[in-house]
Amino acid sequence: MLKKIIYLSLFFVSILNAAVLKTDKDIYSNNQQIVVSFSEMLAEGHDWIGIYPTGSTNEWANQVQWNWTGDKVEGTVTFRPLPEGSYDVRVFYNNSFNMERSKQIRVDANGAVTTVATSKEVYLTEEPIIATFNNMSGDTHDWMAIYPAGSSSDWGNQIDWKWVEADISGQRTFGSLPVGDYEVRVFFHNSFNIEANASFSVEAGTTEVSLALNKEVYAQNELIYIDYTNMQGNESDWIGIYPAGASFNFENVIDFKQTKGNINGQISLGGVDTFPDTENNPGGLAPGNYEVRAFYNNSLGAEVVKSFTVTQQVVNSTLYESADENISENWVHISGPNAPYLHKGMVNLTPTWIDNFTNTSEYRLVFPTPNSTQKVLELDAGGIRWQPHFYIGVILETTNGSRKMIWDPFFNHEETKPFKVNQFLNFPLYVDTQRVSTKKLHVRLDVEKYLRLLEPNNKVISISAFMASGGDLDEIKLSSH
Repeated sequence: MLKKIIYLSLFFVSILNAAVLKTDKDIYSNNQQIVVSFSEMLAEGHDWIGIYPTGSTNEWANQVQWNWTGDKVEGTVTFRPLPEGSYDVRVFYNNSFNMERSKQIRVDANGAVTTVATSKEVYLTEEPIIATFNNMSGDTHDWMAIYPAGSSSDWGNQIDWKWVEADISGQRTFGSLPVGDYEVRVFFHNSFNIEANASFSVEAGTTEVSLALNKEVYAQNELIYIDYTNMQGNESDWIGIYPAGASFNFENVIDFKQTKGNINGQISLGGVDTFPDTENNPGGLAPGNYEVRAFYNNSLGAEVVKSFTVTQQVVNSTLYESADENISENWVHISGPNAPYLHKGMVNLTPTWIDNFTNTSEYRLVFPTPNSTQKVLELDAGGIRWQPHFYIGVILETTNGSRKMIWDPFFNHEETKPFKVNQFLNFPLYVDTQRVSTKKLHVRLDVEKYLRLLEPNNKVISISAFMASGGDLDEIKLSSH
């Protein structure tokens, strides 16, 4: 009698713990999500639900989709659309493969057709692209993208893209595009299988190109900032500086840049010979009259011309270290064997070399206030004795964040090109302050010109400190141009 009571108790416990499984439909289209509701779960351990082809075993390799129940007694789980076929939704307790309950569903191939269309077949270069989609799968990782016509859907070929997220139907707006032929394509489940696509083209806008300069009169060697609007958007559209009145022949171009497919944007020109050949040739535009000219598609027919003038102007400077009778109180000894000290009318910074390979010294001259108007670093170096190798640099704030810029004559020996490592921007120094350190040299560096070599869209906001790893230095200052 006792054994019968135990069996009956186990039977009723089993009945009480039997999972309940429902789906929102019995028959689905192949682009419809599958919503599974569950209740009366044990909620112990890792309960889970899997979808299997009907007739398959519960082995892990046979499941086509699965999800944890979140250790809940009841709730819902949503699965992605499935290909045509017959399936079982199966529930399992505690990360096991012992099926507690199952429900059969069917997926038919006669689902609603996925479509995508643009609001126009032909856009102008200044117009946004509006794309409308219908009958997406509803998966959070459905997405759409614009590709050049005829290109593969490989990642990297897309010009722009957006998540569709869980929207079944809706609209997305993309930015304006250069002249050309394109396709908008939609994809399910973060895949690269095209579900629908639509072709469109972009033609040149009727709005005239315009150029705007940040001023009309510049000082010698100053950068010329040019804002352009309504370019065609060809990769080979370009803007150049000519002497005023010169013919369009390319040999008359003083400096130029391609707009790289952009329709609107900003460039800087006039950084000619940014790396000077001699200490007295700092590079840039000499006094005179000039014209900025914009061209389409690598042509020599100017679309618009803007005039400006460069004049000889007095250089204004802020002197931070003169080393006359003593040195500035603003030196900070970061590392190195000696603190900065006065020696024969110059401040001495002592390098520390390890195995003739690494200089670990660092000294900083912190400016009383960050300088936001003077962006040309000048100093005298050497002339007293032979000095081991050292670098010079500045610490600055830019529109893209903090930067440290370093000029190193060692890069000249190795023919090293400018390079960036995190916030450090590294450049060769055009005068060899080490090999000819017994000769007094003047160094002049236009910080903003060098910054825009590695970061063409960046600008100097302010310069807060000078830094170096050695040298006999004097007349450290920032100048206006």
